Parts: sequence; structure tokens; C-alpha cells
Amino acid sequence: MSKNRSDRESSLPKPFAGSLLVSRRRLGALAAAALSCAAAAPVLGKPRAQPRAPRVYHAREATPGTFTAIFDRLLADLGRSGAPGRTGIKLHGDEVSFNRPLWEALQAHVPQSRYIECNWASVYTSGRGTTAGNIAAIAAQGVPRELIDVLDRDGAYRDVPVRGEADLGSVAVPEALFTDYDTLAVAANFKLESFAGYSGAMKNVGIGLAGAPGKTAVHGEGFARDAGFFRRLAAASAAICKALEGRLLFINVLTDLKPRPLKGAQPRGGTLGIVGSLSMAAADQAALSLIYGLSPQACDAFDESEKIARGFLQLENYARRTGLPRTFEMIEL
Repeated sequence: MSKNRSDRESSLPKPFAGSLLVSRRRLGALAAAALSCAAAAPVLGKPRAQPRAPRVYHAREATPGTFTAIFDRLLADLGRSGAPGRTGIKLHGDEVSFNRPLWEALQAHVPQSRYIECNWASVYTSGRGTTAGNIAAIAAQGVPRELIDVLDRDGAYRDVPVRGEADLGSVAVPEALFTDYDTLAVAANFKLESFAGYSGAMKNVGIGLAGAPGKTAVHGEGFARDAGFFRRLAAASAAICKALEGRLLFINVLTDLKPRPLKGAQPRGGTLGIVGSLSMAAADQAALSLIYGLSPQACDAFDESEKIARGFLQLENYARRTGLPRTFEMIEL
């Protein structure tokens, strides 16, 4: 762990380093839970006092050891050190083999843990669009069936209310998330060039933890990749985080990255390690900052088409919606 602010900032590209807020005090369990997805409703009226900047743990190497170490740090910040209870580890059914040893190490490390996944959007009625097809597709890649929990399994959903979004009044989330799990590790292979520009913590909540009908609603009519989709994604992510407050932790694995050139930035590719946080937005912001070396304000300054292509619009919409600053405390492991 770095000993002072300058050490922590030196690990980040210079344009971003100045935006870090650093606190050495240990966050209490309640404060940590509040930071994870605070303020899911739009900010109206009198401004609220801003919470302390969330912690982001960064390991430069992406190994089973660093993956489990970051999980353990986050679990401690949740106030559940050594006692996570029933744990769901988010698995992307189409990417089982990518960095697979990391997910296997975490599952072996955590008692009472299973891999969790949800069905494709409800417009797909075969393959991973059905529970049986989803389990079969994941098991065919070598994952033991007894470790797979497809959460749409019984067709029971909870309509999580979404406030302030005209074309998304609620998002359907599998009831099993609320009744069957104490801790949810939203672990993702951070991917560039995805439908949402990038795929990280936010997409794995707003889309990944939504049930089949919820996915369809978030995508919207025609599954258009437009500004409306990015608004709904941010709104759904905020609502789901709020509904599951105190149970979620977020880990992004940054390997095999191949960013395209971007004017005003010097993107870095390859392996940049692992970042983890109790804050969904901080986990994604830290990943983007490591890749592009840009401050949140610089990301917001691009035109809308570029922000859609890169996914920057995810975090801009989330910040506008919640009123939370996009700063964090980076802790090197």
C-alpha cells in the first residue's frame, strides 16, 4: 500500500492524478454501504452534503491472488471480513474462458459461493435466452452445473422502481438476488468496444443483474445504441444498486486491452491489473482513467457520438443523476 498521496498519484496518468481525494481513516461498514450506490434518485432542491470519496483498490498484476486479495479488502470494507455469507459471483456466460482462473480461485476461496448469471433479454427465446439453455451453454464451457445459478430460474422478478426516467418506470430484477444471497461480487472482464462503449461494473449491474424482461426494458424499443439507452442504463444501475445496498462489491479485471486512438489522450493497452471498489461508478472511473489518462471533466467534454462510442456517457449520466462527484481514493496493493 502506498504511504502518501504523492505515491498513490504517481501510479496514475498525470491529467487524472490531481482529482483524487485521499482519506486515511477506515470507513465504517455503514458508510461503506452508503458509498456503494448512494443517491439513486435524481438530486432535487437543496444540495446534499457530499460523502467521503470511495476507495478503489488497484493491483498492477491480474492474478488469482490479487483477485481474491481485492475481494477480501472489499469484504472487510463492507464489514463482513471472513463472513460473506451466501455469495454470488457474477459470471458472464459468453466469456467463461477469459481469465477463468481468477473466477475459479475466488469461488474456491469463498465458502457458500456460486456463479450467478441472468438470461438474455426476453426477446431471445432460445439459447441463453432460456434458463435451461443458459445453464447448458455455461456448463458446456466446463463449469460444473452445481456451481451455476441462473437467477431467472423460477420466473419470479421484483420490479425495482426507477425515478425520474420517463421511459423506464421500473426494472425487473430476479427475486433470487434478494432472497438467496448475502453478498454479490459484480466481477467483470473490463471490455472495450462493447454495445455500451465499454463493459464494466455499471453494465454488469444495469443489464447484467436485470432479469430477461428488465434487459429488454433497459435496451428499449429496437435496441438502439443511442443517448436514450445510456440514460436508461444509468437509471437502472442506480436503482438496482440502491435496492441491493450493502450487498454489492465491484471488481474490474483489465487485461488484453486494445483501445483505439483518442484525440487528446494517450491510451494504454495490455494488462493494467485489477481495480475494485464498493462504488460501482468509482470502479469504472478508475478503469477508464488508467486506460485513457483523462479526468472525468475531459471525458465529458467530447461530443455525444464519441461519448457513446467510448462509453463515457455511462458515467456522465450516472453522475448527473446522483449528484455524486467522480473522485475516489486510489490504494495500491
